[in-house]
Amino acid sequence: MAGTWAVRARQRLVQRARRAGRACVRLGWLAWLLTAAPLHALTLRVGYYDNPPKVMRASDGSASGSLVELLQAIAAEEGWSLQFVACEWERCLQQLQAGALDLMPDVAATPERQARFDFHQQPALLSWSQIYSRPSVRVATLLDLDGRRVAVLQGSVQQQVLQSMVEGFDLRTEWVPVASFAAAFEAVAQGRADAAATNVHFGDYHMRAYGLVSTPIVFNPARLYYAVPKGRHTDVLRAIDRHLQRWSADPASPYHQIMRRWAMPQGVVRWPAWVLPAVGGLLAAALALGLATLWLRRQVRAATAELRRSERRYRQITESVADVIWTLDPRTQRFTYVSPAVQRLRGYTPEEVMAQPLDAVLLPDDARRVRERLVERLAALDAGTLDTGVVEVLELPQRRKDGSLVWTEVVTRLVRDPDSGRWEVLGVTRDISERRAAQQRIEQLARYDQLTGLPNRTQLYTVLQRLLEEARADAKPLAVLVLDLDHFKAVNESQGLSVGDAVLAEVARRLTQQLRVGDVAARTGGDEFVVVLPGADAAQAAQWARTMLSVLGQPHRLPDGELALGGSVGVALFPDDGQEVDALLRRADAAMHEAKAAGRNTVRFYAAAQQQRAERLLRLSTALGMALTRGELYLQYQPQVDLRDGRIVGAEALLRWRHPEWGEVSPAEFIPVAEDTGRIVEIGDWVLREALAAARRWSDLPDAPYVAVNVSVLQVRQPGFAERLQALVQSLALPPQRVELEVTESVAAGHADAVRRTLQPLVQAGFPIAIDDFGTGYSSLAYLRRLGFRRLKIDRAFVQDIGRDADDEAIIRAIVQLARTLGLGTVAEGVETVQQAQFLAAVGCDVMQGWLFSAALAEADFAELCRHHDATGWRQRWLAGQAG
Repeated sequence: MAGTWAVRARQRLVQRARRAGRACVRLGWLAWLLTAAPLHALTLRVGYYDNPPKVMRASDGSASGSLVELLQAIAAEEGWSLQFVACEWERCLQQLQAGALDLMPDVAATPERQARFDFHQQPALLSWSQIYSRPSVRVATLLDLDGRRVAVLQGSVQQQVLQSMVEGFDLRTEWVPVASFAAAFEAVAQGRADAAATNVHFGDYHMRAYGLVSTPIVFNPARLYYAVPKGRHTDVLRAIDRHLQRWSADPASPYHQIMRRWAMPQGVVRWPAWVLPAVGGLLAAALALGLATLWLRRQVRAATAELRRSERRYRQITESVADVIWTLDPRTQRFTYVSPAVQRLRGYTPEEVMAQPLDAVLLPDDARRVRERLVERLAALDAGTLDTGVVEVLELPQRRKDGSLVWTEVVTRLVRDPDSGRWEVLGVTRDISERRAAQQRIEQLARYDQLTGLPNRTQLYTVLQRLLEEARADAKPLAVLVLDLDHFKAVNESQGLSVGDAVLAEVARRLTQQLRVGDVAARTGGDEFVVVLPGADAAQAAQWARTMLSVLGQPHRLPDGELALGGSVGVALFPDDGQEVDALLRRADAAMHEAKAAGRNTVRFYAAAQQQRAERLLRLSTALGMALTRGELYLQYQPQVDLRDGRIVGAEALLRWRHPEWGEVSPAEFIPVAEDTGRIVEIGDWVLREALAAARRWSDLPDAPYVAVNVSVLQVRQPGFAERLQALVQSLALPPQRVELEVTESVAAGHADAVRRTLQPLVQAGFPIAIDDFGTGYSSLAYLRRLGFRRLKIDRAFVQDIGRDADDEAIIRAIVQLARTLGLGTVAEGVETVQQAQFLAAVGCDVMQGWLFSAALAEADFAELCRHHDATGWRQRWLAGQAG
């Protein structure tokens, strides 16, 4: 009887031991889910520089850091010997390219570096750049860097990208170049800088030690790799890829252990330290229990109790892991085991999941793709061609019980059940929602404008290329429109950058509201937007543009009132105006500039003449750079006559250009080119010297006429402009009262503070200042008395309609009355008829200039005219019949 009982007890023990063995095998599969064969023994010279915590020099002088330890772990499995060589960043790259080094960690694969080095496929680490500051310095957006000192690694990618972003917003940021990230943090901590730009791994690792905090400003997303010399060590790169692909899928792998140890992004639950000892104990217990069947009944009971404890421990291990561990029958496509962690991930219990088909877990397209892959793997398995050591990794959205989706990473491998001999899919599923969100944020920064949320230029190129391919395949038209806001610079300068940004965001909102399904709008920089209208012909594009200009013209609310903006729109059509992205954008831009030249707030289509005009402007810019040294520029002087007594009181110096091939070039054509290229500063200084020298030679003429000279905003804002002008009149012994400076109304209003600082000492010294083209620019009177102007010039646009337009006559009367009220004089330009002169004299205008009296003259001809002018006779002859 006792013998029978002992036999049965032994059978029960054997069955339990087999179940424990299967559990151990399953844990064993999890422990070596990702495996690879090592390379042959190899000695590698590895360059490293100081960029903790990824790469750094330890206190004993050895190489350390997360990427160094990761390479050492790979080398240990591959049998490589590593020789670490310390060097500076640029020196390391030079030695790597020359072959003096075999490998280098922590290298971003930019296009320039891919031409010099080879890289593996799987990134070793994801990274991006971030701004860090002292807690007392508020830096919430890129605009908060205006007026700040920012420490940057000299010559780095961070410096180039951040400078480009700052320049795009016209911010006044002071750069503090440093030799290392540590030096950047030290500069901020010591108060030599307000903020520092570093990569996120260095910054998050060190910011507490320096007393700094991270800001929301992130940029320059990057993937980090190990690099080798071009064309060498391809076997090393393949081996690195194998390990990265295998280890990244295993939470207990050396990769995750190293990253957790160096405080890299968390999210993977650490396996308890006693897991492997427990597994070993489980195996030992199973073996002991197998032998215990030969022992006495007391020993059997003790072994049975130990086996039960081991089973409980195994269940605790598998069910406490945050990742979901599961097995699937590939033929029935049903789950055979699911760990309890699925309830945290998806809201379902393990029993509910095992009762559902595979399709209930995934979205329809993903489920179909997974089923097809399972069928392929089973067919290869039956044919004996499947490599069962291959691990597959997929990123898939899975359904939650509440109907929402969660992004997961699914790692799978085909394994054979040791009892039944059947093949099953062993898998691990983890939540990667945070990682996906970070990747999407990085892509958002790289492809979209942060201020408006619209696609940036890079994304526009990608989208427009796709739309062109579709239009070409469907033989349909497509329109590209470039919209540039009119006079937007004056908004920034008079209202501030924050108000300007708010206006741009509102323009983007209005723009988006006018789009049809399939249309695309992008902000390509500053106040320029691009709109793509698939399927639109010329009539439809024109209608859309006119509607948008009407919507754009509706008032924008500002802190101190309202603003109505205009815009200039250029249109290029596919396929007539171009069939490639660059051609269409370039020609739409040319059409937009043509719209601005036509008076702004209008629409123009691209034409061949616009291309010719663009080429003409390019030739003008090149020729203008040599015109001054070749003596092609000269001055003429148009007399200014006092309407009260007919005397010649002065002359306006007018710049002319005689080109040896083109002849006389119109000032309306070449002066804007000079301003755009900055050559107006050098040319303007030459004009001042020539004009003042002429005025000095007029000292002996009757009434010693003054000279009026136009000065541009670029001249006025040049450091030392006032001092140089005063020194010039002193060297010529010329009274300042005989030099009148003319500035345009938009310059005076848009740069009021800068102009006042420059012109105030000139006004105090006696230089008369006049506002040119008054009434056509920025409508504000606040600056007239504040800037100390002496005279207003009435624009020819009002003068030419005297006798034809009562509104323009009323405007002239108002300007003259305003000038009298403020104690200012008035000058009317462009006077060509007796009727115009008589009207101006009747309303009280002081001075006129124009073809009625004289065209612009050479200096000698002007002097001769002054000597023989009969002021009284002229006034009686031309102004005797004046009428109001």
